[in-house]
Amino acid sequence: MKKITFCLMAFAVAMATMFSSCHKDGDDDDDENNIMNLSATCGSESFSTSKAGFYQSSKNSSNTGTSVLDKIFTSSSDGTTTIAGAEKGKQLCINVNGTKSGTYELSVASDQTINNALIDLLSGKSAKEIVSNSVKTDAMIIYRATGESEGGATYYFSTKATVSINFDLVLYSTGSFTATLMNKSGDTFTINDGKFKVFGKPSLNGSK
Repeated sequence: MKKITFCLMAFAVAMATMFSSCHKDGDDDDDENNIMNLSATCGSESFSTSKAGFYQSSKNSSNTGTSVLDKIFTSSSDGTTTIAGAEKGKQLCINVNGTKSGTYELSVASDQTINNALIDLLSGKSAKEIVSNSVKTDAMIIYRATGESEGGATYYFSTKATVSINFDLVLYSTGSFTATLMNKSGDTFTINDGKFKVFGKPSLNGSK
């Protein structure tokens, strides 16, 4: 069984290499039939790349698009997962608080939740306690110019997000995502069609 699985993985890698080499520079990012793909419509921009994969997810990892995941995510027993890709000077990162198939969310439940958060703040609770009680913080999506630092004009972070992931396939992980993103200046856009298909599965070596 191990030999069969290894052969299948080797075949997939070979096919991915062959597909990439058959395209001219720039053409492979526009081909929706690539074996690996990460794509989304980000406002007026269309993002699509076959150069996507899993990256180590930790508070010091530049691949995640943010250095403060530990402050955003509530505790997770099995680590976090980051899927990221780059295209034409832009980077799209999907971070989820877990390594299992399922749906991960970033959301504020209601106006009442916000009111309760204000009461907690005035009652002396810490910011981290308030966030963990008031917001579902199991997903974070970042869209930025490559190398843009947090707080930059082209650094957008999700204020609401839903990520559905299937890690149970033999060779690939697939998923879809929607999000509302905002930069420091308050400019916003919505992703309604995000999707990805990447080779492999998350590694627990990326745990916090």
